[in-house]
Amino acid sequence: MKNSDWTFLVVAAADGKPLSPVQLQKSLFLLSRNLTPAQLQRDSLYDFQPYDYGPFDSTVYRDGEALASADLLMIGDGFNHRTYCATPLGIKKARELRQLLDSRAASYLDEVVNWVLRQGFGDLVRAIYKSYPEMRDRSVFKD
Repeated sequence: MKNSDWTFLVVAAADGKPLSPVQLQKSLFLLSRNLTPAQLQRDSLYDFQPYDYGPFDSTVYRDGEALASADLLMIGDGFNHRTYCATPLGIKKARELRQLLDSRAASYLDEVVNWVLRQGFGDLVRAIYKSYPEMRDRSVFKD
């Protein structure tokens, strides 16, 4: 699996709901920290570094753009940020890709995305900082 496959799977797991950039980044970060290399089917997932609002890798956005160019994702304009949503073709392709995951990885993917979707921006950033305080370095987020 490539990093972009995981970006695609995260957006598709939102089941038609749009993900904000912070929701997308934090979902991928949690997967990278809590799934094994065997479950990820790769040695690591992105190179998350502490940034303004916690773990961040700009490659996630480049991968999103490439997926949008392939008509698998739609990138829209939300309130003060972009949104990421799977297209109908993307949802179909994601079902096929999910079959390559072991059951624990697929279950955790759904759990993470559903949890992230229920969080407001501040609650999500605070929760990440609480569990991963090293990701607070360089933060501009005021609690």
